Amino acid sequence: MHKITIHANQGDYPVFIKHGLRHEMKELLTEYEFSQVLIITDSNVSGLYLKDVEVALKDKFNVFSYVLPAGENSKSMKQYELILNYMLNQNFDRNSAVIALGGGVAGDLAGFVASTYMRGIAFIQAPTTLQAHDSSVGGKVAINLNGTKNIVGQFYPPKMVIYDTETLLTLSKNELKSGFAEMIKHGFIADRTLLEGLIKTFPKQIDPNHASFNHLLLESIRIKQQVVESDELEKGHRKVLNFGHTLGHAVEAQQLGYTHGECVAYGMLFALYLSDLELNYHTLLTSDLVEWFNRLGFPINLSSSLNVDKVIQTIKYDKKNSNGRINFILIEETGKPYTKSYTPVEIKHYLHTFLTLDLLKGGYIENNNG
Repeated sequence: MHKITIHANQGDYPVFIKHGLRHEMKELLTEYEFSQVLIITDSNVSGLYLKDVEVALKDKFNVFSYVLPAGENSKSMKQYELILNYMLNQNFDRNSAVIALGGGVAGDLAGFVASTYMRGIAFIQAPTTLQAHDSSVGGKVAINLNGTKNIVGQFYPPKMVIYDTETLLTLSKNELKSGFAEMIKHGFIADRTLLEGLIKTFPKQIDPNHASFNHLLLESIRIKQQVVESDELEKGHRKVLNFGHTLGHAVEAQQLGYTHGECVAYGMLFALYLSDLELNYHTLLTSDLVEWFNRLGFPINLSSSLNVDKVIQTIKYDKKNSNGRINFILIEETGKPYTKSYTPVEIKHYLHTFLTLDLLKGGYIENNNG
């Protein structure tokens, strides 16, 4: 078993990582005497792992379960209210706990429920997706409002993260891509070695059975650990974790059928494009990199489906913006991120140009300037 300890202002918490770990939850929670435990999961995960977790915990706790409809739409005020009413009707008290069993949607929503029910009860993350290696660490919990992602939320660290990597073996290719994009992000903002390892190890497809996969996953989690510990409440440095997310969230809001991570991957390509424009030469968004994204199945051309006006309207509500300007995380080189602000008009221009490019051919800096 691997253990990483996250240092947080509201209390340190461990991240346990092991194949088959869901069966050991009782032992991991042995120090706690929760009056009741609510497992919040979704309709995709419930048929795979809910019974295992219930069995693991039932001898120690009074266990309840709440199954959400799968998908981002469940991260809503409606579901939030329904869960609170369910807990109230089942007489959950301040000594209760919430366990998020699933991906980012279950984790964000369950965490927000735990953070607000009776002004805060215990919260445990039990991620079952690759994307959740990122979202389960750092204490961000939130729900969406009127199509704006994560606009209602707060920082509420879990008591622990119980990451059973066996659950990754049942993920679809799209779900694997979604989480892999966050690993790529961590490489770009912090660690060239991680990025190069991902490219070398998975040149054509993502394989969680690969001998190097767990090592690369641990390195990705450690990068998230280092960033959130340096700036837990996102006052400064933690914003670098939004690399690719500014445009990515806006693309995701258009509901084009892509996962969160696929949208973030497209957002990273655009951020690399902007980074190269700022540098005035073509070193980051290379044709080799675009070809790798393409081989892995990430979207690289959305010119026929993206509504630029809607994208700009969505980006205007991004939480990272200030004084009417849109803040993007760019990089000088791998491992050296920084923030650059633009007007909505500038981003609209750059995005229109970006959508006309054949990225697989490269050479766009020369074409754009001349």
